[in-house]
Amino acid sequence: MLVYKCIFRACSCVTIKPMRYSVYILFFCFLGFFAVADAQLSALPQTEIIATITPENPKANELVYVALTSYGTNINTAKITWATDGKVQKSGIGEKSFTFKAGALNTSTMLEITIETQEGETIEKTLNIKPVLVDLIWESDGVTPPFYRGKSLFSHQNKLTFIALPHIAPSGGAEISAKNLVYKWKKNGSVVDSASGFGKNTYTFVSSLISRPVKVEVEVTTTDSSGFGYASSDMAPIEPLVILYKKDPIYGLELQKILQNTLTLTDSKEIMVVGVPLFFNKTNFDRNELTYKWSINGITIENESYQSTQVFRQKEGVAGTSRIGLSIENPSKILQYSTTAFNLMFNNN
Repeated sequence: MLVYKCIFRACSCVTIKPMRYSVYILFFCFLGFFAVADAQLSALPQTEIIATITPENPKANELVYVALTSYGTNINTAKITWATDGKVQKSGIGEKSFTFKAGALNTSTMLEITIETQEGETIEKTLNIKPVLVDLIWESDGVTPPFYRGKSLFSHQNKLTFIALPHIAPSGGAEISAKNLVYKWKKNGSVVDSASGFGKNTYTFVSSLISRPVKVEVEVTTTDSSGFGYASSDMAPIEPLVILYKKDPIYGLELQKILQNTLTLTDSKEIMVVGVPLFFNKTNFDRNELTYKWSINGITIENESYQSTQVFRQKEGVAGTSRIGLSIENPSKILQYSTTAFNLMFNNN
């Protein structure tokens, strides 16, 4: 009805004989119908073709596998052409997958895909593959003994800090500063809005009371979205440890040897033992808030709760073996608890 009115107004200035009026109206209606139909056909959306890239974030010089799927057309009967940087690499009916090698770090590879469907439709897709490296390092606030040659591991209820060090550079340019990039942090699949944003390349959190494995991910992009990087880390909390060392009155703490299994007293009638916590919360350790409980043969020794050193002496005329034990716990973090022991043998001399 709307088409009829428009045509009628456009032709109102033209003299039409009454007997042929209906013929002209019918003719213009057909013209209007085909014009509307043509407009509707041209507005139809293009058939969707899904390109799946594996791995999703390729590394430098890594093999990349691309597969095509579609629910709008039979892609197995379509002619598919694959080209990299303008050079055709593969073409044929039903060629719905392609494997190629990614370029060097921060080097782009232009992947062009042309799909000619059996229905006569031509669909073109372009993918830009640019390997970007993001180093994701982490540190825990757990305590370690002096000269410890490793890093403090992730223990229950400790604080973890993740640091993203991206290596993103424009073509032929220097790397962009980490503070000039945009970060999206995720913890166990959920975006952490408070930690995400421009220049936020660090993320810190304290593990929950019920400790479970945690996955931390970071997506790094440039401000103009021309570069993209990704990194992830899977963490599982461990139990803290207690290590026992001998403290010599002359040489001091003998960190080169852990007291375990059996130690025999030969020349000396006494030994000073030092208990060192490992991976306990550093703040509580510095404040002397950890509780030390010493024992001999399972019987608790009455000592100050902060006493990390204990002296054991051989009684005159007594020989044998005693089981020396120490347990350390963090009263403010109930999951931080550990115990250890060793056998101390006294001779008859």
